[in-house]
Amino acid sequence: MFKSMKLQSKLLVIGCLMVLVPQVVVSVVTLVQNGIVLHNTVKETTNMVYSDLEHIVGVIYGMVKSHQDANEIQIKNSLNVARDIVSRSGGFSFDGSTARWEAVNQLSKVSSVVELPRMTVGGAWLGQIANAKANVMVVDKVRELVSVTCTIFQRMNENGDMLRVATNVIKKDGNRAIGTYIPSTEPDGKPNPVVSAVMRGETFVGKAFVVDRMYITAYEPIRDASNRIVGMLYVGIPMESVQSLRQSIMNVSIGKTGYVWVLDSQGNYVISRKGERDGENIMKSADEKGTLFIQEMIQKAKALKPGEVAEYSYMWKNPGEKESRKKTVKFLYFEPWDWVIGAGAADEEIFEVISKIKTASISAILLLLVIFLASLGASVWVWTLIAKQITQPILQLIDATERMSMGEMDIKIDVSGQDEIGSLAQAINRMQTSLKLALTRMRKDK
Repeated sequence: MFKSMKLQSKLLVIGCLMVLVPQVVVSVVTLVQNGIVLHNTVKETTNMVYSDLEHIVGVIYGMVKSHQDANEIQIKNSLNVARDIVSRSGGFSFDGSTARWEAVNQLSKVSSVVELPRMTVGGAWLGQIANAKANVMVVDKVRELVSVTCTIFQRMNENGDMLRVATNVIKKDGNRAIGTYIPSTEPDGKPNPVVSAVMRGETFVGKAFVVDRMYITAYEPIRDASNRIVGMLYVGIPMESVQSLRQSIMNVSIGKTGYVWVLDSQGNYVISRKGERDGENIMKSADEKGTLFIQEMIQKAKALKPGEVAEYSYMWKNPGEKESRKKTVKFLYFEPWDWVIGAGAADEEIFEVISKIKTASISAILLLLVIFLASLGASVWVWTLIAKQITQPILQLIDATERMSMGEMDIKIDVSGQDEIGSLAQAINRMQTSLKLALTRMRKDK
């Protein structure tokens, strides 16, 4: 096919190939390298984004654990102070008389009347003092020395229900919370962890519900002369004391609308976005497919090892947003406080940088294509001109020789060229002169 092509076409093809082949090679290499760079960049950026989320929940976990450790030290020290005050005051005993109590379950609020031996410290009855302004031995001294809440519990029955007989925990009505008790069995039928630990003779240290809110607590058994557990001694700090920690968590922002949140294992918001939904139960939240993603996430979190981080994606709509967006979170579980700590944001925000990188890559490819097409157009135009400059004199010489073969000898041939084509023109011009002379001689001989 190439042999059958005209010279102008051959020159055009060769010229374009000389320009375009190297450019195609460079373009292919550039595209391959661009693809590799894009893949590695997207991969590394994705890892970096997820690592950032994991780092954030890890930092929050560390903050909470540090706070817990500090509080546990304070609580244990406070329990030592309370125990020492009791010892210095003469210890616990019973005076042989009984007292009538209207005992109120702190969880169900169901009340019942019980008759119990009067508990004493150093032989002095603790009384049934509900007035917050009146002095109560031991518990008020503990508060004065170490600024924590303190309660003396008396065992109500064989089950181990524990009644507050002296306390500095104040109810919402402004009175001391005496007469309320911790049941040995939770409403769901499970053993109360505090009572269970104490009845085993152990000291419970951790998060616990106290009257009407959560506290960081310590409980230890109170034993009588026969070593029987007859009550327990408590000290605690309200969870509200971690307000600075709560604010630090709420101040963390991720992307444009991402944030850190905290749920308990029952699906209650402990810390929500800007605190707007604190206390709300979202356990039954479901996506468009009906998946109860909060339940799944909490179950997955509770199965994690301490400090272990998991990942979950789900559809979520923040207040004020028109539609749900896919959200990816990293989360872990802090068992001492029953906290599921998560950090996440909408995928479109998390991968915004990646989208920009891909857009830039596509723009680079389009620019490369434009340059390639422009080069192709320029090559065709330039080599068309070159091919014409080369072939036009040849075509003129071909035309001249054909006319000469027809006997036309007065053809003017341009012999001004200095290249090979000029030499060919000069040779044909000489041939033309020779033919003229030959024809002249022939005519004379006739």
